[in-house]
Amino acid sequence: MNVALDAGGGWKEAVTLVRDLDQWCMLADQVCGWTLGHRGPVDQSILSMWSLNESTSGEEALFYCGDEAQGFVRFVAFDGTGEQQRVRAGAMPWDTGGIFSLMVRSKDLQGVSNSALNFGWTAVADPISFDYNGRTLANVILRGPDGVSFGMYERVEPPLEGWNHITHMSQPFNCMQIVRDRDATRDFHRDALGFIPFVDNDTRNTEPKDSNFGFPRNLTTEIETKAAIMHPRGVPGAVDRENGRVELIEWNGLEGRDLSDRALPPNLGHIALRWVVADVSETASRITAAGYSLESQIRTATLHPYGKVQVCSVRTPDGVLYEFFQTAA
Repeated sequence: MNVALDAGGGWKEAVTLVRDLDQWCMLADQVCGWTLGHRGPVDQSILSMWSLNESTSGEEALFYCGDEAQGFVRFVAFDGTGEQQRVRAGAMPWDTGGIFSLMVRSKDLQGVSNSALNFGWTAVADPISFDYNGRTLANVILRGPDGVSFGMYERVEPPLEGWNHITHMSQPFNCMQIVRDRDATRDFHRDALGFIPFVDNDTRNTEPKDSNFGFPRNLTTEIETKAAIMHPRGVPGAVDRENGRVELIEWNGLEGRDLSDRALPPNLGHIALRWVVADVSETASRITAAGYSLESQIRTATLHPYGKVQVCSVRTPDGVLYEFFQTAA
């Protein structure tokens, strides 16, 4: 398990809160093809950072793919929290707030999709193929238990080179968030976090097409997609931003519910992204200087398998919890 910490390399791991940890360990192995790197109790220092009551306990399982140092997924199940909402289990793709999906690659999209469906997962829409920058891609958005979604891509033409560690799904390399205001959320990532957009555009289909998000064909020419893809190393031409991106999507022409207030522990679903930074104090100061409040002030916590860390957190304008950490001296 590659626990190397790359400050500025994008998010290290996603935190996904689930009802049944054993079920998700089985699915991570059988459907996703990932490897279990750690399983054990959640340290009390993490539960305290999440402002959970003292009677709450938690168990976690951390999964990785190949020898990749990014894109870990940490599944966490609680005991003693009382009622837990599922953040996006009943949400539509045009409902904003929280994490919509973790994005993964596959070399057998149809086979992995069928495996997930056989385990009772559902899909937002049937798989589609589309051209992107001269490449033919296939995509399907799969939704498992607890409203946990993965956007899976296969490079059809030309074939995907490298990524030989993939058996079913790759490590998540991107995190899609459906946002109320792309410009405001992009500016938060730029001004408060120092991220750089390497995609920042507005697009609209010129003819009706099938939609991987399940939009009616007759509306696909009416909806403007306002997108920004952000990364700490987002400068054009950078080759080390393949993992740890965030993709911010605003649908101009669709209005749904805002679920931002749900996107906090102990509620179920993709809840948080964890980022390695060189100086957590500098990160916290930049956030507050940009006019945003910290969700959790800097504290020492135990985060397996990294050990003692200094960590603080902030919520994005759309409710996603970002936790920034460095190893403690």
